[in-house]
Amino acid sequence: MKPTLFFTNLLPCMFYLNLIIFALMVIAAPVYSQKSPYDWAFIKLDYERREKVTNLRRFINRLEGVAQIAAADPKVTAFFEMNRHYFNAARQEKIPPSLTDDITQMRDEFDRYYIQNYFVFYDFLFVDIHGNTFYTLKKETDIHVNLIKNKDAVGRLGAVISQKPSTETFIDFYLYGPSAEPAAFFVKPVMSNGDQVGWIVMQCSVNKLNSLFTSTADFGQTGEIFLVNQDGLMLTESFFKGHSTILQQHLDDHNIKTKFQDGKGHLVVTDYRNKTALTSFEVFEFSGTKWLVVAKIDKDEITTTHYRDHKKYYNDQLVTWLQNTPTDVSDNRSYLSRPKGTTLRVDMDEFLKAQKAELLETWGVATCTALVATMPRKFSYLAHMSPRDRAYGGDDTHLLAQVTKRIKSFDTYPYEKQDVLFVVIAPHLNSLPNILDHLIGEGFFLSQIQLIHMPSARSAAVIHDYKNNILYTEWKMSPDVSNSIYRDLQDAVKIGDIIEKNLIQAQKLPYAAIRRP
Repeated sequence: MKPTLFFTNLLPCMFYLNLIIFALMVIAAPVYSQKSPYDWAFIKLDYERREKVTNLRRFINRLEGVAQIAAADPKVTAFFEMNRHYFNAARQEKIPPSLTDDITQMRDEFDRYYIQNYFVFYDFLFVDIHGNTFYTLKKETDIHVNLIKNKDAVGRLGAVISQKPSTETFIDFYLYGPSAEPAAFFVKPVMSNGDQVGWIVMQCSVNKLNSLFTSTADFGQTGEIFLVNQDGLMLTESFFKGHSTILQQHLDDHNIKTKFQDGKGHLVVTDYRNKTALTSFEVFEFSGTKWLVVAKIDKDEITTTHYRDHKKYYNDQLVTWLQNTPTDVSDNRSYLSRPKGTTLRVDMDEFLKAQKAELLETWGVATCTALVATMPRKFSYLAHMSPRDRAYGGDDTHLLAQVTKRIKSFDTYPYEKQDVLFVVIAPHLNSLPNILDHLIGEGFFLSQIQLIHMPSARSAAVIHDYKNNILYTEWKMSPDVSNSIYRDLQDAVKIGDIIEKNLIQAQKLPYAAIRRP
């Protein structure tokens, strides 16, 4: 083969070979993400919010469709007319027992028909043109009540009926007295021989709506999606309250008004639990009613999850940051008011609990670590961990595991877990990484962990007063320093803030290393 011909045939092969090599280089090269873990969280929230909006629209459209079918159903309208005539006749004359028996039998048959076809509605109310509820399926206290004359008892439904609507009307959820629970209504006019004779009122239970928002699988500890009306009241239950929040939990007016005005978007807000939350929201409109769909998750959880997924990197970075950030000893307070009261002394390799207004005290914290775990004004634990403890990598004791197990098993409800505060007190940082790893593994957040650190001190004495939320620490300094240095909770370093502001926001990790929340 001629050399020229050989190289001519080789050129296409070299082109494709170079293309393959370039592609491999691109794949192998580190690609850096321009998105923070909080950006990824908003993407996840958007997905959850869109899914709920789709499900909500499907549900509402189904309700409206069934309401239209019911209003045009000959069996429903015939049942309406039968009961209307029976009601009017019963008010004017004595009804024969045989007719009453026949009416009762037909009502029983209609109940079965309703269950088979219209059970999506909680109740049917049959109302004449004068506002009289001449029959209902549930037979609650609204039966035989004039809705127009009793507007105070029945609320918005009475106000709508008094306007004599001639077209379909939807009434948003409100606390409906006769059912003693929130309800919404589809009001459909009924015509007879060209004249309007009343309305079929289809009552919607809030439980069916709430069930759409109860499933938040794989959405973290604090992730939730809820519905809010234009008055700023939740229409669904919160996972983080020990009581019902439907039409009971009022959200921040400014926050809600801003979201209704914007229509759709993202906001970082202080939520109804007083937590900083990332939110994705969208206004949902139906028949003149506006609801707000909100998907949210605590920012603290995103920070903690990201830290956990890269804990080796951040453990090292955190320790380096703390070591390079000098502790302020210029504020050499010679005295802090020492708490007074019944005191429980905690020895080395021991922890104790205070729950009857006692004080917890330990001293000689030098190579050891003191740890306070408290729900202020409710209870407190104080542990004195020696270098033989698991916090140091030892295997003699594991005091922190015992404390967290008791807190989760006996002292708090699941929704209260994020209200527990942990404070690590030590002159060193030897135990901090293992303490953080254990607490995060138990479902606590970095924002719940604080550090009082004095590397120039010889030892510390600690007193904790949970009832008044006072943490008293006295640091014994080197022999050439005569006075002690005193610190309290105001001097504690917040681990979550360090991780978020000084480490996460200052670093760019490889794209492949970032795990979407």
